[in-house]
Amino acid sequence: MNKRLFLWALYDFANSFVLMGFLFYFSQWLVFDQGKPAWWYNAALVLSSALFIISAPIISKKIDATGLKMGGLRLWTLFSFLAYLGTAILAMTTDGQEIAATTLFTLASYAYLVCFLYFTPMLNDLSDEHDRSSKSGIGQGANSIGQVAGVLVTLPFVNGITLFGDPGRAQALLPATLIFGLLALPMLLLYKENKIASKDSAGHTGQSPDMVSLFKEVFKNKSLALLLLGYFLVSDVMLTFANNFPLYLEAVFGTEDTLKSILTAGILTLAAVGAVIFGKIADKKGGLRVLKNILVVWCFILLTMSFVENFRIALPIFLFAGLLFGPVWAISRALVGHYSPPHLVASSYSYYVVAELMLLVIVSWFVLNKIKAAQ
Repeated sequence: MNKRLFLWALYDFANSFVLMGFLFYFSQWLVFDQGKPAWWYNAALVLSSALFIISAPIISKKIDATGLKMGGLRLWTLFSFLAYLGTAILAMTTDGQEIAATTLFTLASYAYLVCFLYFTPMLNDLSDEHDRSSKSGIGQGANSIGQVAGVLVTLPFVNGITLFGDPGRAQALLPATLIFGLLALPMLLLYKENKIASKDSAGHTGQSPDMVSLFKEVFKNKSLALLLLGYFLVSDVMLTFANNFPLYLEAVFGTEDTLKSILTAGILTLAAVGAVIFGKIADKKGGLRVLKNILVVWCFILLTMSFVENFRIALPIFLFAGLLFGPVWAISRALVGHYSPPHLVASSYSYYVVAELMLLVIVSWFVLNKIKAAQ
């Protein structure tokens, strides 16, 4: 593994700590500890997603015009770190500041998403068509392992270690944020961009296309358009379920925090294994073929999960789903890089990220209704 790929994967590993700390424990602190309705948390996710959807084409257009990514990644990583840090301190030290904490969490989530507009297109700088899926799988595997580490590292703080302020789930937020900032530093300080690629990208066209023309140019590739459509229809269900998984386990099965953490760690470990293995298979057998087969299996998994209310029956389904969770992101991300126009890589990836979020409102309400019915 070369230095740039290692730094890229390390950043993917780093952002998993803050992802798990806030998606796993901030949601439960807000809903179960502070007694706020679950729609508060989902509204924060929806609002941050809406802001991202509006701004993503504009930001990615600028990235394609310059070919430069590290400056923006540094800026938005710093912004997200400070916003998450403020959210953690409010949650740990104050009562009655749930609105302020949720507002900061919304801004932090938005900045977190914007980082991926700069980070994800770097996959094309690090790979070619012969190894893109396997390298994407390495990054996704690092992300999943980081989520496991995030759960394990923060669990002692949830179960008793108090840094300052109120004990409980809020204590997990600060260490998750600090570890994220520390592990992100090597990428932000040491990663060297491909300057030749930047010049080529910037010099492709004499003028910058408007948003409508940009959209048409990205989607005139039939394979890319169909890939994003399929990703749009499937990924939001998995993403929203993952975001609400802790709430779902507690409300439907009455699962304790320790068991939730162990189960999540097991699922994410399998996701990392699956991302690496199926990424290599995709490079050999064809990414689109492998992804189609995985998505067909996922349809049956989601259908089965909607009817299961017995935890012992649900457990092996969760674990099997974990094995196929990582490959969806790893292979689809590589395929976007394969099909995207060379001068519109960032714009193509921006629609890939947006596709994860477009159905978030509908699916969030579906999950909330199931939680409400189970209570």
